Amino acid sequence: MMLNSFIHPWRFFVDDVPIRRYARKMEATFPDRPMWVYGSIWDASSWATENGKYKVDYGHQPFVARFTGFKIAGCSAYAPWSCRPVSSSPAGYGLSSQQYAAMQWAQRNHMIYNYCQDYSRDHSLTPEC
Repeated sequence: MMLNSFIHPWRFFVDDVPIRRYARKMEATFPDRPMWVYGSIWDASSWATENGKYKVDYGHQPFVARFTGFKIAGCSAYAPWSCRPVSSSPAGYGLSSQQYAAMQWAQRNHMIYNYCQDYSRDHSLTPEC
């Protein structure tokens, strides 16, 4: 697991474009054990796309996912507090203004659903929101 200490957010990139940023709001929000990368393709259209508004088009199968050139940067969960992860912004968001704009573009053009912005859901189980 790569951990950016208690004050730095987690940032997720695809092809060097940030797609998500999770601010650490409380210690329990983030895991404290090593993690691994796992990929899976499954149909969540009944709940993850505005209550099934967008259905999976199985005409495009087989669906294939690949991880190539996977990189992770940060500090290990077991690293000393003095570990300094790669940082892009002194503002505390961990993204430069260019990266933040790229993330907004990616979310605006590719994100269909954000459970943190679904106020009909019970957010007591999603402290990261």
